[in-house]
Amino acid sequence: MDDEEFEESMRKVNLIGGIIKDLSSKDEVKSKVGMLRAEELLGNDEKVWDESSLKTVLNGTKINHKAFEDLGKPADEIPADAAGFMAHVERDAKQRSEAKKKEIKRSDYLKTMGNCEYRKGNYEKALIYYNQAIDVRKDSCVLFTNRALAKINLGLMDEVIEDCDRALRLNKRSLNAVLYKAEALWGLGDIQAAEELLETALKTHPDQTKRIQDYQKKLSCSC
Repeated sequence: MDDEEFEESMRKVNLIGGIIKDLSSKDEVKSKVGMLRAEELLGNDEKVWDESSLKTVLNGTKINHKAFEDLGKPADEIPADAAGFMAHVERDAKQRSEAKKKEIKRSDYLKTMGNCEYRKGNYEKALIYYNQAIDVRKDSCVLFTNRALAKINLGLMDEVIEDCDRALRLNKRSLNAVLYKAEALWGLGDIQAAEELLETALKTHPDQTKRIQDYQKKLSCSC
């Protein structure tokens, strides 16, 4: 271990020691501060350790402010030494990673089943599978666009718009979400809004001009 690695290691030990001290404090304010600092440590894997402030400086990643609560343990059950605390953090990170893998595997299976039913024209069954997949995983843009497409075929245009908006919040570049939303708006009679959406899509997705124009023709022919 070189000097830089040693200093980094000591900064981590000092930080953890400070968190443990705060957690075990009888002072309610200090205890809460310790919990917040523990949340930062448990909720973000990529950190720069700031020795002067003894805080974590986040690399643009989102803090999970419920990470500490999700441990399912009160503060007095967290290991009271630096090594134990770090081991606890590592175990928690591993458990979260494994849980996420299972979540993705389960949602992918349900999505595949939904896709199979959709291709058969069984849109109601497809919708059931997509609903189940989204219940498992709510951060997938593709799941929301797939469900939106199934709902288009079921005539649920208001719900299509909701799903497309959710998909766009997850991925603002999702062309499928834009096209399906335009189709739903068209189906609801808001032709102007649909046309404006497609015109905007032509500007933001110049490499998909033919697909967007084909969609415009498809909607025009449905009048």
